[in-house]
Amino acid sequence: MKRLVLLSLVLLATTTLSVATVRSGQAQVPAGDPNAPAAAAPVPAVAAAGSPGDPNAGLAPPTIRRAVPPRLIGDPDKQPTSAAPIGTAGDPAPTALPPVADPADPRSAAPAVAETAEKPPPIEVKVAMSTTAPKFGDRITMTVTLKYPTSLRVFFPARPNLKPLLSIPDDPGKVQRSESGGTVTETLEIPLLVVKTGLLRTPPVEVPYHAVTASGGAGESGTVMVPSQRVVAKSQFAGATEIKPEPLPEPLPLVEDNVPLQVGLFVTAMMLVAALLTFLGLRAYRNRARRAEPAPEIPPHVVAYGRLDELMRSGRLEDEARLVYGEISEILREYVGRRYAIAALDMTSTELLDSLEGQDLRGLTIDQFKDFTKLSDLVKFARFGQTVEELTDSLRFVRRVVDLTMQTPEELERIKQQRLARLARERRLRIQVMAPAPLRFQAFALDVAGGAAVTFLVAWLSIDTGKQGLFDAAYMLLLGWLALRDVIGGGSPGKVLTGLRIAEFDPSIEVDPDAVLRDDDAAIAARRRAVTAGLWPRLQRNLLLAVPGAGIVAEGLTCLYLPELRRLGDQWAETRVIDGRYGLRRSKPNWLVGGVLIVIAAALLLAPLLVLGGRPL
Repeated sequence: MKRLVLLSLVLLATTTLSVATVRSGQAQVPAGDPNAPAAAAPVPAVAAAGSPGDPNAGLAPPTIRRAVPPRLIGDPDKQPTSAAPIGTAGDPAPTALPPVADPADPRSAAPAVAETAEKPPPIEVKVAMSTTAPKFGDRITMTVTLKYPTSLRVFFPARPNLKPLLSIPDDPGKVQRSESGGTVTETLEIPLLVVKTGLLRTPPVEVPYHAVTASGGAGESGTVMVPSQRVVAKSQFAGATEIKPEPLPEPLPLVEDNVPLQVGLFVTAMMLVAALLTFLGLRAYRNRARRAEPAPEIPPHVVAYGRLDELMRSGRLEDEARLVYGEISEILREYVGRRYAIAALDMTSTELLDSLEGQDLRGLTIDQFKDFTKLSDLVKFARFGQTVEELTDSLRFVRRVVDLTMQTPEELERIKQQRLARLARERRLRIQVMAPAPLRFQAFALDVAGGAAVTFLVAWLSIDTGKQGLFDAAYMLLLGWLALRDVIGGGSPGKVLTGLRIAEFDPSIEVDPDAVLRDDDAAIAARRRAVTAGLWPRLQRNLLLAVPGAGIVAEGLTCLYLPELRRLGDQWAETRVIDGRYGLRRSKPNWLVGGVLIVIAAALLLAPLLVLGGRPL
């Protein structure tokens, strides 16, 4: 134990002695130098010049200068104090370290220590802040001014790191550059945002540069530092004794354009206007058509009574007996011809009697007519004279024929209906046997349903991808489809499926309407002679459908008023839709199939608006 204590004391004494020896060998720094370090290494004295045995004999002792820290230009308050060179007047000369000579190298016998002189940086930097006491959330500006010779190229960072002050991404700031007398002055304004409170220091910014030689190459390079800046950010409520929130601004109305609603209202208004205009136009057309129609046919007995009464009142029976009897015969022939639908005025007496046989004479006989016609021929050709009494008897006979054979009101109504049917057949002839209206409606409904299906798929895709333009194009595509559906081939896909085709309307074709209505072969022959319409008529007949809403309303109302439900477009383009499968259909077409297809098409068009989320925003 004693040995261990003794050994510890010896080690402690040895350590203490070593430390004391080191401290005693250190040179003391002169007391007047404030920039001197706390302790300097011991410097042995340099031998005097020319002393014997000195390898550096004849050389002046070197002057040692202390290293100068980098100069931060632009902040004079923070410039480090330059230390005076060691060995200058007024300072104690420090002891220089002896050079170490290499015995093998004679050149190392007298090394010289080069004197380093301090050089100012070639760039002058000045920094200023727009304010040093901003508030939280304020925008301040840091202005950096660089002055340097024109022979330098300076590279200031595009977005320097100045945190905790935040650079504003959408405001890169301003740069102004001027040149005068070989010096370039460059001013940079950097906008910053205060996002913290308290003492904020920006980090120094390193600015590299390099010189450009006369030959255009790169010369000396280096960097200068933009000094750190200090601001004290305060809170928005600093110094406020009573904090009150500012009044809220006036509420702004949130307006969103509901394009589908606007388009729907616009199309509805167009449909109403189109319906009104179409109704007025069709009404004027029907009034004009009524005026153009011939006056209602007067019954034959009314005409006969009128002429007989006029003849009795004329007083010509005594003066013009032969002429009067010829007029009485004409009245009878005209009445009989219209009553029994025979050309009595152009027949001979024998032909007239033959035509009256088999007719309902209602109590009259052929002999009575034979006696009248024989006497009429004698007066007309043999100039047989007639007395007033004979002329009066002839007038009574004609009146009796009219009284007995005149048409009853029922017969007159039946004749009127037959006449209207004849006019309808003539109209049917003018449009040259159009296809049945329900069949044409089915073809149109198929086309609309097909276009609605494509519109639904495109609108669904646009809603899924959020493309607003594609959604609008989907509904515009439907209008284009309705206008161009008949361009390819002889008709639209709906017409192809239903066996219809578009043919030209040729008024020069003569077809017997009665034959067409009675004989299927005649109707088939009339359809086979039809010529397929050209490209322009097929496009022209559908142009009205391209008008949103209004076209369909105008076409529908026109079909209801025009003969054989013929479309307005067909009249404009002089086309007609004929049935290519006439005589081969097993069932009569109906309106139900087309109505169901139209309902399906309407559901497909409304689904993207009401079910799938509507038009993308």
